[in-house]
Amino acid sequence: MAETALVILFPELEPLIGGLRRRHTPDGARQMPPHVTLIYPFADSADVDSRIAGIGRALGWLSPFEAVFRETGRFAGTLYLKPEPGERFVAIAEALVRAFPEFPPYGGEHDEIVPHVTVAQGSESLLAGLEEELSGRVELQSRVERAWLMEDTPTGWRRHTAFPLDRHTRV
Repeated sequence: MAETALVILFPELEPLIGGLRRRHTPDGARQMPPHVTLIYPFADSADVDSRIAGIGRALGWLSPFEAVFRETGRFAGTLYLKPEPGERFVAIAEALVRAFPEFPPYGGEHDEIVPHVTVAQGSESLLAGLEEELSGRVELQSRVERAWLMEDTPTGWRRHTAFPLDRHTRV
């Protein structure tokens, strides 16, 4: 059975970090576009259709917002871009966790939700070089209007269903 994930996609970041993601991240190598993860892993693809309406209800109270990327950040072995305002992404993830408590972010491995767009994973020297390369080049604003259910297929990650962030839309 295939994995799924709930994410917010940022295709605007593709020219800046798409190639880096494809070379230096497992999901990027499998065609996952630049994104902020909301819930991963989510339901198995065989069970996901029964959860579509619940996802829509969990996100239906939200409205679109502007996100800005200005800075990089680091986890151990990971370079990422920080979206601002981070608390909006946390609120979306928490709404999904309330609706689907059986699917905590990152399988419950982390106590805190830290919104981020992974650029690369690797050695300290690789990440330091990439961070310097990106220095001064990160300044992007994007309108967040939807979340996506993504499915990991045999040929890579693919968009499954879009969920508009429009408190007037009901699924």
